[in-house]
Amino acid sequence: MPTALRACWLGPMSFDAALALQMEAREAVVAEREAPILYLVEHPAVLTVGRRGSSKDILWTDAELEANGVEVFETPRGGEVTLHAPGQLVAYPIVPIGRQIRAHLHNLADTSLALIAELGVEGAEFRMDHPGIWIGDAKLGSIGVHISRGVTVQGLSLNLSVDPKLFGALVSCGMQGLQMRSVGDLVASVPSVQEAARRWATLWATQTDAELEWVGAPGAPDSAPSC
Repeated sequence: MPTALRACWLGPMSFDAALALQMEAREAVVAEREAPILYLVEHPAVLTVGRRGSSKDILWTDAELEANGVEVFETPRGGEVTLHAPGQLVAYPIVPIGRQIRAHLHNLADTSLALIAELGVEGAEFRMDHPGIWIGDAKLGSIGVHISRGVTVQGLSLNLSVDPKLFGALVSCGMQGLQMRSVGDLVASVPSVQEAARRWATLWATQTDAELEWVGAPGAPDSAPSC
């Protein structure tokens, strides 16, 4: 029997605000006060530093970061330093996974691979050693999660049409010389982040045998993007 899953398009939202929503949602899911939820969001430019991250992997000076409007935040997920930016789809499933961490990572990857295959990208694959979506030696998306009491937060970022200049701000995923690319580098056109988010949510529900229900963004004004 399919499990209930709420989905919410948050629109453009800062990383710290979205993280606060995830932490609040996790408490509700752990306590079984609310059903699991999938947050989909587009962040302004930000470098997130995971538990294994190092400030040495931030290549731009404070002045360069400020001039380009790039913030820096620490995050509870695993991994090193990752870029979030406009033109990137970010998916945060707050769902109970117990000890099935590897299966959860594969679900994140397989959903994303299905989406980009629909967009015309061929030859992409998931690699577990540096979790994410790869095509050749380049990375299209990164995966990093945090699990507490069997419920996960954080998730996946998929580059649809990110300004390539921003990748120069960091050593992505702690890998010197790693090339980060966008889906738009490989196909003639890409959907908006919101359109991609809606399709990703549908594919995720199919992948995880969930019954999807779209809900509104918490506290969002009427003019804000809605679910």
